[in-house]
Amino acid sequence: MRKGLLQLFSQLLTCFALSFVSACSPPGRGSAEPASQFVPGEWKPSLEQVQTSIQDELDTGTEKSQRYLNRASQNLSDVRDAQLFITYVLLAQGLDAKEQKALFDEQKTWLANRHELARSAVVSKGGSLAPLEYASAFRQVTEKRLAELEQRLTQVTNKK
Repeated sequence: MRKGLLQLFSQLLTCFALSFVSACSPPGRGSAEPASQFVPGEWKPSLEQVQTSIQDELDTGTEKSQRYLNRASQNLSDVRDAQLFITYVLLAQGLDAKEQKALFDEQKTWLANRHELARSAVVSKGGSLAPLEYASAFRQVTEKRLAELEQRLTQVTNKK
């Protein structure tokens, strides 16, 4: 089951990346949608089931290896990062060109700082617990940013 979830998650991320790259290229002749509309507004893929499945597996009472816990924690972080990406794209397409540029610059800076924030939360320097601490901190920082962008997306959506 875990292998299937990892494959599904990998396929979802690949799909998002390809969609994003193709959307950034100039629209072809006869394109029905403006270039800024690269994700339909009503399309917001849910990763909740994947996240819940990983969390449920972690929460079962069975003994798990540190390696397994590290991977599962990283998978949860990756799901939250994908959710952040989706929200970022939906927010960006609701903004004008100047606001999109400002959001892009803001996100680029935030992404550069996220690694340092997560790394500074690691107490177990060099130990096998360090990846788990890093992934947990990474997820927490990402969840905070996700909440900020979701709030802004709600404000932009309500204006329209």
